[in-house]
Amino acid sequence: MTGARLGGARADVSRCIDASLQCQAACEASMARLLARGLGLSSASVRMLRQCAELCELNVRALRKESRLARRTASLCFELSNQVASEAWRDTEDPGSHALSRDALRLARSCHPLLFSY
Repeated sequence: MTGARLGGARADVSRCIDASLQCQAACEASMARLLARGLGLSSASVRMLRQCAELCELNVRALRKESRLARRTASLCFELSNQVASEAWRDTEDPGSHALSRDALRLARSCHPLLFSY
C-alpha cells in the first residue's frame, strides 16, 4: 500500500485506514442493534450511523487510491466520528455503545494527523 498524497507518513495513512475499517464495522453493528430494538431506518441515530459507515468506506477507498480528495474524506471522518462518539457515549440503553464510542474516537485520532500535514 502506498501513502495518500496528504503529506502524512505511510504509517499515519495505514492507521487511518485501519481505524476507518474498524469504525465502519462498529457503526454497522450498532445500526443492527438499533434496528433490532425497533428504531426505524429513518431515525436520526440510524441515519447518522449509516452515514458514518458509508463515509468510513469512502475514506478507505480514497486513501488507498491516493485520491486528491483523501484529505477531505479524512476531515469529514474526523468530524462525524467525533459526533458518533459523543452520541454513543450518551446511549445507556445499548450495551455496545461504549465500544462504538471508543472506535469512533480512535478514528478521529487516526485521521487528525492527516488533516494538518503538509
